[in-house]
Amino acid sequence: MLTENHLKSAYQEAFRLAADKLAHCDASEVCSNSRATFDPEAASFRIDFFGTTHEVVQATGAVTRLGSSAEVPITEQALILHYLTHAKASHLTGRVISFMEVPGGGSIYCPSFKLRAVDPMVKAFANQSELFAKAASRLGGVPESMGNRSFTLKVFPLVPVTYVVWAGDDEVPASGTILFDASVADFLPVEDIVLAASFGTYRLVGAAKEAKS
Repeated sequence: MLTENHLKSAYQEAFRLAADKLAHCDASEVCSNSRATFDPEAASFRIDFFGTTHEVVQATGAVTRLGSSAEVPITEQALILHYLTHAKASHLTGRVISFMEVPGGGSIYCPSFKLRAVDPMVKAFANQSELFAKAASRLGGVPESMGNRSFTLKVFPLVPVTYVVWAGDDEVPASGTILFDASVADFLPVEDIVLAASFGTYRLVGAAKEAKS
């Protein structure tokens, strides 16, 4: 089992590799594929991540959150770089799929996906539909018609993620699922889809705590 230090080292290495790749990418192609913008004077990209603009220096991969002095966690930095470097010349399909249906290994990562993204969402919102709505609203979530309550968050411009919860009763336990546009593997590697979905769950849980205070 990986320790916290090993995980941090792994993400730092992932960041280093992605930063090197980004430095050699064609900026206009990156922008076209990811819907980022590029500032030639600063030689940096700007990309929305959960509705907040982040700046990414192309030469180094350094990521900062505009309007904030707080350091961006290395996991988020690596994810942002992976989106910029992985995004292909694709488009949203409007058709949602489960994580199991994600091509390239969704079924392999299902246990991790359930543990890190789905289970915490169900635990927080199974019988708290109004709190779920308040939390999603704080994050700019768009209401959907699935489950008892469902909302779509835009992780990146071309990576919408839909969080769905079914309330339980005396006979049926509460449950939930997280859905993706069928194009998601064109924009993130499978492992990073797990990370992106879990970040959305963590943000929803955090927003719910703020709504209650």
